[in-house]
Amino acid sequence: MFLLKKIKKKFFTKQFLSFLIIGFVNTLTAQLLYLFFVCLHINAGFSSILGDVISVIVSYILNIKFTYKVKHNIKLFVSFPISYIPGWIINYLLVLLSIFLGIDKIYAKAISLPITIPINFLVMSIIMKLKGEKNND
Repeated sequence: MFLLKKIKKKFFTKQFLSFLIIGFVNTLTAQLLYLFFVCLHINAGFSSILGDVISVIVSYILNIKFTYKVKHNIKLFVSFPISYIPGWIINYLLVLLSIFLGIDKIYAKAISLPITIPINFLVMSIIMKLKGEKNND
């Protein structure tokens, strides 16, 4: 019961809702880039990484402004992509595993999302708390 209350307190918040909406935009961007690179006959694993890395810039801008409401600073800008590394690694492995299990590479990336989204939120929240400076606007 205690674990359920802790999960509810962390994930049923305006902050997580904002993260989800921004994450939707980020995910859509990453997915479209992934499909674009796959259509260019670039390896699916590498296409996944490219799409994620490029879409992180939009995510950074939107998350510092709306989700975490912190001021931009160079430490945060450098640290922000680091918060995605655990999710990227898991995502990459799940894309490869999905393809290995016979799932079409067009759908392989989408399968990892229910796992990588909460991981990204938790890690990003820690980074923002450590590196971000509250925006007093």
